[in-house]
Amino acid sequence: MAGGPAARRTAAWRVPMPLRRLLDPVAAVGLLTVVPLPRRIDRRPAAATIAGFAPVGLALGGVLAGVDAGLRPVLATAPRAALLLTVLAVLSGGMHLDGLMDAADGLFAGGTAARRLEIMRDSRVGAFGVAAAALVLLTQFTALASLEHGRMQAILVAVAASRVAGALTLAMAVPARSDGLGSDFAVSGRRTGAALALVAVTLVATVLVGVRGVACAAAVALAAVMVTIVFNRRVGGITGDGHGGVVELSLAVALLALAARP
Repeated sequence: MAGGPAARRTAAWRVPMPLRRLLDPVAAVGLLTVVPLPRRIDRRPAAATIAGFAPVGLALGGVLAGVDAGLRPVLATAPRAALLLTVLAVLSGGMHLDGLMDAADGLFAGGTAARRLEIMRDSRVGAFGVAAAALVLLTQFTALASLEHGRMQAILVAVAASRVAGALTLAMAVPARSDGLGSDFAVSGRRTGAALALVAVTLVATVLVGVRGVACAAAVALAAVMVTIVFNRRVGGITGDGHGGVVELSLAVALLALAARP
């Protein structure tokens, strides 16, 4: 509906250049959460928006860590893990999970790259999408439920790292379409923005969880590279669904890295 919440989220701010430089990172909030902010300044996101993925991810992780701490006196670890994943999906508008399912349906389909992209745009979910969502969510849940020592810090780091993985994919890949999220981020300096986000989250992770933080950052970066390669080969570049899939898959990878036994 014109003028509705979706329109406001995707609309662009028209602002003077000096103010734009300050607001560019804020646009990441509208992109990664349900907060009704525009996803771009002027016509398309800037490199600073990609760098903003790190602080937005840290903020989301902080919210989840706080929720976990608040529920600790009344709930065991497993139900808390289920609720945290639910809260994260709500805060993100379910868009990353939706992207994961659409991406799985398209990537595993036969036919040409154009046909796979067409399948990704289909709002219906197929068997591959359901299977991918179930397996990734199960992995996220079991890893999150197994976290014990340094649980709050690990939650914060995992959520932030998964969002930065999405930034890395947008920075590394070419857009598969002339429209959509992939093309929006085909801007100069995007790799610098993604590198800054990765460095920031790695430093925070190292401070909070030590060497496991470095392993977590390396694992999600590797996951982002691998998914980018798959998208490049299967559909010729990245899409918004690919970004969502990377975020969800990287969250599972990050939680596994943090839950691994020393």
